[in-house]
Amino acid sequence: MGVPKFYRWISERYPCLSEVVKEHQIPEFDNLYLDMNGIIHQCSHPNDEDVHFRISEEKIFADIFHYLEVLFRIIKPRKVFFMAVDGVAPRAKMNQQRGRRFRSAKEAEDKIKKALEKGEVLPSEARFDSNCITPGTDFMARLQEQLKYFVNSKLSTDNAWKGVNVYLSGHETPGEGEHKIMEFIRWENTKPDHDPNTRHCLYGLDADLMMLGLTSHEPHFSLLREEVRFGGKKNQKRITAPEETTFHLLHLSLFREYIDYEFSEVKNKISFEYDLERIIDDWILMGFLVGNDFIPHLPHLHINHDALPLLYRTYISVLPTLGGYLNENGHLNLGNFEKYLEKLSEFDREHFNEVFVDLKWFESKVGNKYLNEAAGLAAEEAHCKDSRKKDLKDSLRLAALDEGRGPSRGFEEDGEEEDMFEAEFRQYKRTYYMTKMGVEVVSDEFLANQALCYVEGIQWILHYYYHGVQSWSWYYPHHYAPFLSDVRNIAHLKLTFDMGKPFMPFQQLLGVLPSASKDLLPQSYRHLMTSESSSIIEYYPLDFKTDLNGKQQEWEAVVLIPFIDERCLLAAMEPYNDHMTKAEKARNRHTQCAVYSYHAELDYPSTSTLPDLFPNIMHCHVRFFLEEPAGMQKLYDGDSPPPTKVTYLSDKEQKDWVKDVQGITEHFGKRKGITVNETAVVLYTQLLTGRKYVPGQSGQVHLEKQWSKQILPFPYQTIVKDIKAFDSSSTRFKTLEELFPPTTTVFMVGNPYYGAMGEVQESSDVIKEGRVRVVFTVPCEPPMESLIQNQHKYCVKYSPGYVLASRLGITGYLVSRFSGSIFVGRGSKKNPHGEQKANVGLNLKFNKKNEEVPGYTKRTEKEWLYSVAVEDLMAEYLDRFSEVFDLVSRNSHDDVFYEDDIWPGVDQNGAERVKEITSWLKTHPVADIARASCDLQILDTAIVEQIEEEVAKVTRGCQSFIGLPSALSSIFSVNHLSSCLHSCCQTYPRKTDYATDPCLR
Repeated sequence: MGVPKFYRWISERYPCLSEVVKEHQIPEFDNLYLDMNGIIHQCSHPNDEDVHFRISEEKIFADIFHYLEVLFRIIKPRKVFFMAVDGVAPRAKMNQQRGRRFRSAKEAEDKIKKALEKGEVLPSEARFDSNCITPGTDFMARLQEQLKYFVNSKLSTDNAWKGVNVYLSGHETPGEGEHKIMEFIRWENTKPDHDPNTRHCLYGLDADLMMLGLTSHEPHFSLLREEVRFGGKKNQKRITAPEETTFHLLHLSLFREYIDYEFSEVKNKISFEYDLERIIDDWILMGFLVGNDFIPHLPHLHINHDALPLLYRTYISVLPTLGGYLNENGHLNLGNFEKYLEKLSEFDREHFNEVFVDLKWFESKVGNKYLNEAAGLAAEEAHCKDSRKKDLKDSLRLAALDEGRGPSRGFEEDGEEEDMFEAEFRQYKRTYYMTKMGVEVVSDEFLANQALCYVEGIQWILHYYYHGVQSWSWYYPHHYAPFLSDVRNIAHLKLTFDMGKPFMPFQQLLGVLPSASKDLLPQSYRHLMTSESSSIIEYYPLDFKTDLNGKQQEWEAVVLIPFIDERCLLAAMEPYNDHMTKAEKARNRHTQCAVYSYHAELDYPSTSTLPDLFPNIMHCHVRFFLEEPAGMQKLYDGDSPPPTKVTYLSDKEQKDWVKDVQGITEHFGKRKGITVNETAVVLYTQLLTGRKYVPGQSGQVHLEKQWSKQILPFPYQTIVKDIKAFDSSSTRFKTLEELFPPTTTVFMVGNPYYGAMGEVQESSDVIKEGRVRVVFTVPCEPPMESLIQNQHKYCVKYSPGYVLASRLGITGYLVSRFSGSIFVGRGSKKNPHGEQKANVGLNLKFNKKNEEVPGYTKRTEKEWLYSVAVEDLMAEYLDRFSEVFDLVSRNSHDDVFYEDDIWPGVDQNGAERVKEITSWLKTHPVADIARASCDLQILDTAIVEQIEEEVAKVTRGCQSFIGLPSALSSIFSVNHLSSCLHSCCQTYPRKTDYATDPCLR
């Protein structure tokens, strides 16, 4: 489930919530939960804009498995790994799924049509239909089988997985993935032996997972997700390779503190006990009012229009008058909620007041806006006799306004101007209901029903979040929500729900798929979506309208298709239920969540269903059973910090101290949005970078912490103290044999043969002596000693600016200025024309970014240096456009120069001359050279060419020695092991062909 723009707003308001995931620098987690559908979508159709994209199922499965491996390796869960695939959803969710699938099918058809109209040739293979990622399809059934194989393989072969219980809740288990995860967490919390300090990590792409995580009130809960870049190019291809993806951890424990701070001002205003857990519950409730997958957003209440600050301000002002909270552990306090909405409904009038003047102006331009009002009033009078007089007066007054007459002076004196506004406001809302919902009579009964439906929706969602599904059959029956001011008189409502039961997979498929995806259904049901004689054909329109309804992006638009009638759907399917094949009947079922665990005593073969891609498991050690679906690192190693010595500071030390404090304060303030106030103590720390296995006696190994060489300062007041860090031992290797088992791939990181890849051999005869037998493949290495000694012959020669200036006959200032940026504006200095400027500089150096152009410029600690290529380039510039040099030399203090000052003649076109300069610069070869950081040491082109030539010589020479032995066998001692061998963890599935020449050196 998602809330558009919610994650972006939260990220900008609370900038420290997320941190970039860095290897060896994340907390330890007990349980890792994956909302699998995001991974499936990413790996199967990464770029819907590319109509030429094709992918095989085998590639999808392999990519999904690789993604799962990376996520597991990042988090390293100690106890539980839970994979949840979306199963059959409640009806409230199915309506949103239906609209989304209809839109995706139409968009795909439109993109293909446009491509063909442009003359593009599309691949003959069928494109991947993302609608197949729905419970009950052939694709999902095959994916489920491959996921089972993947779990068996990893538990049997990967030591890191062996101590973990793996839960696989597939598409056959009813419920949305993230809610099945929360159901598991709630179920775990009821166990007598539950550890309240369990650390949870939930991966998913939906923004509302932070709400879902907060409902658990768990103290240690984090969210893992890919980096989201806001404001990027619309058609930019998503990064799907997990190695190239930047992951972020969002800490809900910190989020709880942010919410506490957000509403801290109510602590001294309320007469009852301030309870942060209840404040969080109310915060979650307020988040539902901006819309989600189950109910539409309230009119004009958009996140990008500051809806959330409005909700929070209103809550802070109203809470002291309520005597209690709005959300009581997933149950609405209707009395308090009504008072909150009553205060919040002032927004409706304020918003209408802002557009009231514009509406009257528009009315004067296009004619009577209220043509339907007389009919509307007449119909309502028939149903609402008590309001006849008031409606008649409103009608008469509006009729007078429509004829161009303003209200009489007597009306104004009697306060009729306010009555007129109220009448206009009522008509504004009436028009909304008539146009959006297609009603003819906006009666009191209609508005009361709208209020009931909306409050039911809020209560259903609350129960869904806190306790699970309250009703499988309930859904919000409208595409649009009522106005806030019309959700009233709700305190007395009795909200009841019929539990019902979830759809079967094929029932959901027929309920959510468009006819364009009919092939995903069994043959016996397909005609129900296409045949004119079908009793439910009206639910599958080939064309339909969408309504942005105040939103900005097309994907946010309301898809105006009819809601499926459950009774009609089931009745239409009934005659064809017995026509299914045996395989189809096997797919059309609900099953339990499967739990997998490693058991060393078990040993049996497991056959792969895709043996060409995934090999058979010869020794499977996995036991599984089915469960009923339940519906910072310490600064020091020791207990105390090392002793400190206090001394007086010298003048230099004092200056360095002030500089450090100023830098820290500015960094925290400008980059992180944190005011650290006055800093009296600074802690200088080294961050933990990882751990290293060190061999001991009798084949034993132990871990040693590795610390960063960089020392970083932190203000004392920003340090969180007294945090107990877990020191996990579940996945540690105890012995040398566990660390380097036979067939393990290793790399040499010492001498000789640095970088050579090898394979550990049977070492039982020497393992007790702290030694391991390894066979290394030794690659051919080109001789580089001569080239290293003579590299000065191929290096580019650089000279200071004054040397270049003397050769060109200009000043050193001009060399410095023209090698950077020169801005030329329109008009003259005395009479500039706008702010448009063109850069006519050579752009060979960048001081602020500390960047240079290799082969042209180089920066030292004292000055910039220039190559002969710069001399040639600047000489050509001087020859072509000497007038620019003349003006810059005469006005050396100016930042911007102007066309009419450079070319003052009447017949001289300055704009054309500037265009000529920029075109010449773009076509020059220097424009294609990438800039590089001045801190990098980059080999010159001539040296690279020499290296390539030496490599080519060796490659040709090695081809005549193919028959020689290809490997060296060595036995490494204990002392060598820690410094020379680096173990490469086996990952599955991966096939690698090593194509290096097997030469012996």
